[in-house]
Amino acid sequence: LLYSGNDCDTTSGKLQLRQKETNTNNNNTNSNVPVEIPLDASGFAFENLDPQGKGPESLQSFIDACLGKDDYYVGADSIVGMRSVQTIDAMYRSHQSGKAEHIVT
Repeated sequence: LLYSGNDCDTTSGKLQLRQKETNTNNNNTNSNVPVEIPLDASGFAFENLDPQGKGPESLQSFIDACLGKDDYYVGADSIVGMRSVQTIDAMYRSHQSGKAEHIVT
């Protein structure tokens, strides 16, 4: 999975999936064949990158949580973190086996 674009311009983003493709006639493998993933018109939303600003919102939320404040943004809780690790694990196993792997829950 590859993202490219200018983080300060929400309309510049492009998301691609790159995967190996095998030619069934002669079993040659062509790697990194890009598949464009369509995005809606809103594009990607990024954090505040203004040099004159207070810094990224994720850092501000982390500091608020450390200070014990009750009102802060939780972008990914522990369940989302665990599922992300489980998904990445399945991706590695899939690469090793060459076939789809189930996500272990």
